[in-house]
Amino acid sequence: MIRQTTVFVFSQWLVCFAVQVGLAQEFRPLSKGSPTTVENFLQEMFFLTGTSGSVILSGACKDGAANVDKAVISDALPRPPQGPFQNLGEAITAVSQLAPPISWALDKRGLMRVSDNRVTDDVLRVALRRVHFTKAADPNEAIHTILSAPEVQEYFKQNHIEEGTVRMMPMNSRDAPRLSGDLQNVTVAEALDSVVKFFPGLWIYSECTSGSARRVIVRGAEVGPPGGPPSGSHAGRH
Repeated sequence: MIRQTTVFVFSQWLVCFAVQVGLAQEFRPLSKGSPTTVENFLQEMFFLTGTSGSVILSGACKDGAANVDKAVISDALPRPPQGPFQNLGEAITAVSQLAPPISWALDKRGLMRVSDNRVTDDVLRVALRRVHFTKAADPNEAIHTILSAPEVQEYFKQNHIEEGTVRMMPMNSRDAPRLSGDLQNVTVAEALDSVVKFFPGLWIYSECTSGSARRVIVRGAEVGPPGGPPSGSHAGRH
């Protein structure tokens, strides 16, 4: 049985403000050392640096959190790095000193990849014959379309995976570009990359183990206004 979880997330680029210090473009987290999680800290630094990419994290399963039935909570950072940082790589390196499973790499397309060596990537490697986007207003709506693909749903069923679906509270203007079109013969990860090409930002894959089942949540976060068509596809503005 596949369970669905609803998580309400505000659009980062509309509700946060970047803090840049000095002429050297140094970046400091807004939390100023306050307790947070690896996921929250990384998302904030992606936003502050205006970087697109992906984050893959392991976490603990938590049930009954506010507005969330089934959650995945990443590792706590009682005292996150305060910076300043010259770039996102410096910030992630500082996090990895506190959370050794975390590492990063910049791929050839300029996307930042943050990974956790406790996580398998089997879900992200599921092959999809076709993904059809219909006027997706935000990255989480587009991600929901990807996870609704029959290949993904069948894989979840066969491998006893609980699905967490993120619903985003609408914050883009009505006349903002919307994602429409097709992707064919791609993996889940490639489809997710197409989403962040159109909605600049990052996709976050989190998983935990709950008894004999695995729980997976995939969500997106924007770092800037939507616009560009996904690379290598026919999807684009509508």
